[in-house]
Amino acid sequence: MNFLLDFSVIVVYFIAVFYFGFHFSKKRSSEEDFYLAKREIHWVWLMFSLVATETSSLTFLSIPSLSMKGDFSFLQIAIGYILGRTIVAYLLLPKYYAGETISIYAYLGEKFGKSSQKSMSGLFTISRVLGDGIRLYVTSLPIAFLLTKMGFAEYGEATLGITALFLLTFATILYSVYGGFRAIVFTDSLQLIIYLLGGLYAFYLLWNLLSAGGNPFPDVIATSFLNGKLNVFHTKWLGTGDNAYYFIFAILGGAFISIGSHGTDLMLVQRVIASKNLKQGQKILIGSGVFVFFQFLLFLGIGTLLSGFYQGKEIAPDKAFSMFIVEEIPSPFLGLLLSAILASAMSSLSSTINSLSLTWARDWEMDRYLTPKILSLIFGIILFFSSLLPFFMGEKLEKGILEVGLTIFSYTLGPTIALFLFAARDIKPRFPNWAVSILLFGSILVLIFLTREIALPFTLLIPTGISIFSLGWGIFHTFAPKK
Repeated sequence: MNFLLDFSVIVVYFIAVFYFGFHFSKKRSSEEDFYLAKREIHWVWLMFSLVATETSSLTFLSIPSLSMKGDFSFLQIAIGYILGRTIVAYLLLPKYYAGETISIYAYLGEKFGKSSQKSMSGLFTISRVLGDGIRLYVTSLPIAFLLTKMGFAEYGEATLGITALFLLTFATILYSVYGGFRAIVFTDSLQLIIYLLGGLYAFYLLWNLLSAGGNPFPDVIATSFLNGKLNVFHTKWLGTGDNAYYFIFAILGGAFISIGSHGTDLMLVQRVIASKNLKQGQKILIGSGVFVFFQFLLFLGIGTLLSGFYQGKEIAPDKAFSMFIVEEIPSPFLGLLLSAILASAMSSLSSTINSLSLTWARDWEMDRYLTPKILSLIFGIILFFSSLLPFFMGEKLEKGILEVGLTIFSYTLGPTIALFLFAARDIKPRFPNWAVSILLFGSILVLIFLTREIALPFTLLIPTGISIFSLGWGIFHTFAPKK
């Protein structure tokens, strides 16, 4: 390991990121430019930004663990992603382009009143702060490993990880605050290229190391095939076992996750409605689904090779890729892989900062009191503190960090999807508008309590949430006081 060489690569990466941030800060002239870049960016760059935003360090480091300890069944969810985005592209997206707002939650406000608009904004804020906290935490793992190897073990992994998170968040806040949406889109595109190159190099190196160790790539694939580690579709019902990846649940679960994330989550929808017209927005949505499928295929392939590389050794799957990066990647490619991890985290973090700033500026009308820069700074600080929570979760993360992140997200998506679908179908409530907000949060609480009594696979949380909200709507419709 050549620390100076790897550090130089990381420095070059940060210089490029800051260049975009400060370069585009000169061209920003209005609040709409800060949040949507006046809808002037080509749809391909917006698609790259969308993929980079949803592909956090959680994806980069944790997806290999799924195939390392299991198989390729996560691809079923990726198939569902394509299906879900196609539904959003033709069902919800035309509704968003029909209005003039830059916040999709204002669409709910037009249908059901301000209370539902603010409730949805608040729910988005909570889910993003908690979900992105886990994503940032994952980023700290390889950085802490590296600093431990460099002789800083006496400080402990937690202290080193928190230090890494602070520096990462500080750097991301700088270019997000100064450059706005334009800077974020183009830095996202740069970061997408970096972490894909990092992933491809890791795959190539694993292939070569296995061959040099007397376990060539074809043998690993043959062994994995015989052991069922290359299975994609789970068609066997496991009875009382975990059926999260039973093919019907997985594909439908992936579709529902994608409908919720890419149809009702402002951070991701922001990249779509920033395109020039509806047709380009549809290209972004469907194209990103296909892109993500092949991206998952790459990282699941890395996990399969890791299982062959660490065969016979006891190692936590969620930390395997991080350990491989730190211990096996030579300089200066170690710097490239670490830059890739930082890139995946920073792209998600910067996008979250910008979208949280947008929803509070428009949905809560905080732009009367605070500038977009100040709002972005505030949410950057909040996200840093949320990333510290997983350090205290310990054994609760044993089931898999990626699945924990998806589970947190899925609790809110079911009722959210149902609410947007009711709005899209112009179904008017016969009860007071404030009751819509009660129904939204009440459905989430019922789902949480239900899953404490009945263990549900995370792929079934969203359809269950939709059912609870729809049932509640029917009950309110029948018994609630008239407007």
